[in-house]
Amino acid sequence: MNYLALIPVVAGFLFIVSILDLKFKKIPSILLTSLIFMVVFLNPENLIFGVLSSIFALLIYEADFIGGIADIKVIAVIGMMINSYFYFVGFILLVMVYGFFWKVINKWRNKEDNEVAFIPALFFVYIVLWILGGLG
Repeated sequence: MNYLALIPVVAGFLFIVSILDLKFKKIPSILLTSLIFMVVFLNPENLIFGVLSSIFALLIYEADFIGGIADIKVIAVIGMMINSYFYFVGFILLVMVYGFFWKVINKWRNKEDNEVAFIPALFFVYIVLWILGGLG
């Protein structure tokens, strides 16, 4: 079953979290944890993609590609919204390619700041997946 009404709700959540990440570089854990529970409760069919994306997120966290637990949670939420293996592979490629360019641009602009707000890049990936029809 597709939960099309959930897609814009998650987009709104990710937009707010992106702004918080850009401004403060800290996200209240309750926001993302409640988002995870909401998506799992309302869209349980895609849980396998959430688990796979969590494993992917932990791997790139250990490789120091992303910076925090909030990034892992956002990747897990986006993974739970994906509806096929084809789009899951596309999601991984989008995170790696767009994330790389996002980090390069941010390092170039802010040479003294080592922390990069990565959730806006993930929000962009979510919007691209939504436009391509990979969510649901």
